[in-house]
Formats: sequence, structure tokens, C-alpha cells
Amino acid sequence: MSFSIPDEFQQYEKKIYDQRQLIEISRALNSTLDYQYLINAVLDICLAQVQTLQAALFLTPDMDAEYLFLIGDTKGFELNRPESDFSIPLDSPLIHFFEEKNRALTFEEVEQSFPDCPSKEILREMGAELVVPMRAKGKIIGVIVLGEKAVGGVYLEGEKSFLVDLASLGGIAVDNARLYERATVDMMTGLKNHAYLQSRLREEREKALRRKTPLAFVLTDVDRFKVFNDTYGHQAGDEVLRAVARVLMQQARPSDTAARYGGEEFCMILPGADAAKAMEIAEAFRTSVEEMVLHHEGKQLRVTVSAGVSLFDPEQDARTSKAMIERADRALYACKNSGRNRVILFDDSLRSV
Repeated sequence: MSFSIPDEFQQYEKKIYDQRQLIEISRALNSTLDYQYLINAVLDICLAQVQTLQAALFLTPDMDAEYLFLIGDTKGFELNRPESDFSIPLDSPLIHFFEEKNRALTFEEVEQSFPDCPSKEILREMGAELVVPMRAKGKIIGVIVLGEKAVGGVYLEGEKSFLVDLASLGGIAVDNARLYERATVDMMTGLKNHAYLQSRLREEREKALRRKTPLAFVLTDVDRFKVFNDTYGHQAGDEVLRAVARVLMQQARPSDTAARYGGEEFCMILPGADAAKAMEIAEAFRTSVEEMVLHHEGKQLRVTVSAGVSLFDPEQDARTSKAMIERADRALYACKNSGRNRVILFDDSLRSV
């Protein structure tokens, strides 16, 4: 004797499964404050859960933004223009609809409901099949755009509902990560700020002490920066700081922390780096800055940097970061006395400098 499971029961089981999935996804998304990781995670989950071939995310870059911008890795979408050309105004009819109704729309529904909406053409160019609102604290902070499904066919209502719930979870996690980033990042340079630096250096010192592994600290600044500022102006000076910061981030390994110490001073925390490795990284940074050419108001500008390097000493640095930073500062001062544009590793001969 055989019997069939009623459709209602199968739908009920599917809802239970989806809720369990969302709980697990929520735990995973809220386990990190890494902004870029979260963006990729949300898109990867979309690809996996509804078996779509393309996924992309539009987000507001800051609290006062007037547009949603295409960011991160546009997974599967082949764009014929730079990502920076793709944006959706926050005052568009589409976004107003999402503010009123928290539900996903197919591209066909967008075309029918908003025939004069400029955002429709952006979605058409991308090859969008479904648009899902992402909200946090009751406001739209982004939209997820999905392409065609891998198996073909339309998005089912259950899939749309799941994606709306996923986008809400993702929106809260992304918003929290952005708040954390704003609190820990220097807005002008994009580097970690001084408060984060001190916290991170303490963590790395404790780790190096516990694991008995090497740790290095690099303190660097732009040579004759005040003269540069007085000569070319503060706008040119700000461009220099941003350019030097970009080079610093490029030279930093994934395990390193690049930060703005203050003013024209920057630094790097180098976990696991002995003297040779620390000098190699610092010298690569110095050389890259020396080779850099900045274009400002028709002028080609160049700058150099000096860098002091100190190594973690378990006897001196077990309780505080102060001595480690001071040793790097003494090495940096020695660079200035030796003609600038160089890297010096602290040793005992510099204690009186």
C-alpha cells in the first residue's frame, strides 16, 4: 500500500527547513564584522540557496549618500562598463516601492510597474531577473540583483520570500560592520585609526608572548611633509597622504595591520616577522613610495618616506606597547639624522638618540 505526502505537508517541511537555514546563516553573518567578507558571503549564499548564476549588490557608500552603488565582486554578471557607472538613485520609484513594501520584484514586474524609472535601464543592461531589497533599521541600504537561475525557469514565491529574509539578515550584519569600520578606520586614508592600532598591537604582543613567535613594528612618515604642504598646499598634502596610505596597504600582508599613527605618520604591525622580514617589507614600502609619481594641478610631484623598525622584546614589551613604539620612533629619528629616505632597524646604539 502506497500513499502520497500532501502538498501542504511538504510546504510546511520546506518552511521549517528554510527557517533552520536562515538561523544558521544569521549566526554565520553575525560572527564577523569584516565588511568585505560579509558582502561576498551574502552573494555566495544567494548563489547557493536559489542556484542562480549571477548575483550583485548595490549599497549606499555612507549615511548621507543619494545613490546605491554597485560594489564588491559582481558574481557572474558580465559588465560592459566600469562598476562605478552603475548606480540607483535613492529617490527612484523603485526604492520608494521597496521602502513601502518589503518584497522582491522580478525584472518583468519592475518594467510593468515603473516604465519611466531610469534604474530599469541599469537592471536591463546587467541582465537582472530578480531585485531584492536590503534594509537595516527600517531603511533601504541596498538591493541584491540576481540573474537567471542555473536550472532555468522563474523564481518561485517561496524562493523570493527566502531571499527577502536573507537580505534583511544581511542588511543588519552589513550595517553593523559598516558602523564598526567607521569607528576603527581613518576616513581620509582608509587605514586603521590610532585607537584600533593600540588595541591590535596589544593583542599581537600578547599572542607573540604566548606563542613565543616574532613580532615587528614599523613607524614611518613622509619626509619634509611640512615643507611640501607649505609649497603645494593642503589639498596636495592630503593627496600625498592618501597615496602613501594606498602603498602601505598594498605592501601589508593579509596578517599585517596598516594604520595611521597620526598626522603624516603611519605604521604597520607585522606578526611573525623577524628582523630580516620586517626590513624587507619596510624597504619594499619605501622603494614603492620613492617610485610613485603624483599628478596635481598639472604638476608631477614626488615624495619619500623614512621608516623605523622595532622588534618585540618579551622582557620590555610584555605589559605595554610604549617601549616598542618608542624604539621604532628612535630608529625613525635616526633616519632623519642620516639623510631621510631610508629604513633603520633599532639596536642598542640608538638608545641615546
